Parts: sequence; C-alpha cells; structure tokens
Amino acid sequence: MKTGQDRKLTTILCADVVGYSRLMSEDEEKTLERLKQTREVFKRYIDEHSGRIVNMTGDGLIADFSSAVKAMQCAIEVQNKLNKDNTGLPQSDQMAYRVGLNLGDVIIEGDDIFGEGVNVAARLEAMAPVGGICISGPLFDQVKNKFPMAFNFLGNKTVKNIADPVAVYSLSLNETADDQNPASAAAPLEDVEPSIDVEDKRLRKMVKKQAAFYRLAFIYGSIIVFLFVINAATSTSYWWFLWPAGSMLLVLAIRAISVFGKGPVGDDWEERKFSELKEKNRKSLS
Repeated sequence: MKTGQDRKLTTILCADVVGYSRLMSEDEEKTLERLKQTREVFKRYIDEHSGRIVNMTGDGLIADFSSAVKAMQCAIEVQNKLNKDNTGLPQSDQMAYRVGLNLGDVIIEGDDIFGEGVNVAARLEAMAPVGGICISGPLFDQVKNKFPMAFNFLGNKTVKNIADPVAVYSLSLNETADDQNPASAAAPLEDVEPSIDVEDKRLRKMVKKQAAFYRLAFIYGSIIVFLFVINAATSTSYWWFLWPAGSMLLVLAIRAISVFGKGPVGDDWEERKFSELKEKNRKSLS
C-alpha cells in the first residue's frame, strides 16, 4: 500500500433509484424531473446532517459523513420523506430508492473517495429493500443503541469483489414503501445482485449442464472411434462412418454453444449481457 495516499475513516452512503432503466423507457422527461426532485431531497438532508455529496452519476448518489449517527439519521429521514412522497402516486410516477451505509477507511483523491469502504456501501445498497436501508456490521456497532428501531441481521454475506464476508443489517423504518404501497413489494427488484444462495444454485445448474455435455461427448467420441475401426476393417474405399460422425459432431457443436454460451444463441446470453451492463453501472458508482 502506498503510504503517501491521503486516507480517512468515514461513513459512506450509497443510494440508487429502483428500476431506473424501466422508468426511463416509459417516460424519459417525467423520470428525469422526478430524479431532480429526489436529488434535492438528498441534498437538503445531507447538508442538514453535516454530510457531503461526493458524486452523482446516473441515478446513483454517494455521500460521506464524519458522524456515523448523523449518516444513519440522514438515511432514515431521506427514505421516510421519499416514501411518504410516493404515497398515493400511481406506480409509474413513484421513484423509490435503496440506500446502503458502511463505516470504512477510504482513499481521498481531490473531492472524490475510493476504496473497499465505498465498494461495500455500494453492495449493501444493492441488497437493501425497496425504500429501505442496509448497513454494515461496523456501522451497526456504532448506531445500534442510538435509534428506537429494529435492526434485522441478514447474516454474513459474501459479496462480489470483497474478500471477506460482510455482516449485513436491514433497518425496519416506520414509513416504508412496502407498507404504504403493497404493489411495490411485489414489483421485480431488477437491480439487485443475486444473493449467494441464488448464485450457488445458478452455478450448480451450469456445472450439471457442462457435466452432461462432457458425458455426451465421451459417448459420441467412443461411437465414432468404433465406427471408424469397423469402416477401416471392412472397406477403405468408402468412408461411410463420416456420415454418422458428422451428424454427431454437429449435435455436439450445437450443444457446446448452448452450454458454454459462446454466441448470441447461448442459453444465458441475456443474463450475461444484463450482468455486463449492471457491472459497468456499479463501477461508475465505485
């Protein structure tokens, strides 16, 4: 680690609009106007609690606070305000946020901050419920006795690009989007990264598909070799074994594309493309 880098211990707040891409596709002008309005809410409360906006990229926002308690209070008040503003609005006009908070050491570069402390806050934001808040274990230790609200321990979560598991707590607010609008609870959480259990299931399914492909390749390979031996032993003037061998190799090629996704017809092309775009968006916030 470079000793010349300027660092500090701070509380990082990351916020992100739920379903921003969907909202933009439905009505760009209205969504942009609502985004500006909600950003003003964040700016007002962050300023009131002695925080500082680090950057605002796309539909995301990053801020930092010297006080863990003030950062927590700001997040609660912002979410309660935004959730209250959404009350009574049609689903298409609502703009809800997820908020993640982490207490961590960061690198200072000009007016910006970088490092694992910021990355953890971004991952917590992705795990937060609609209109809710997720915080890390270190932050929980600082604020657990300061607020008359229920913190729910979600477990030690393994999150992308972070070496050690992160203790995650979810805060139950008095005013939440789910309480005020049941329809929002059923809405797809399209920006949330998969939990480790979901990811394990996906990987197991992928391994099973690959194992089935290898078994089929072994069987077809054995059949082709067997047919070649028979062909060579009976007649070398006409290599008839090439016909069934060609058909089996074509089947294997199609199966390989399906299993390994090397092309636009792969089974997981849409998922991989979505993950690629989502990761680009996450990097812009980190």
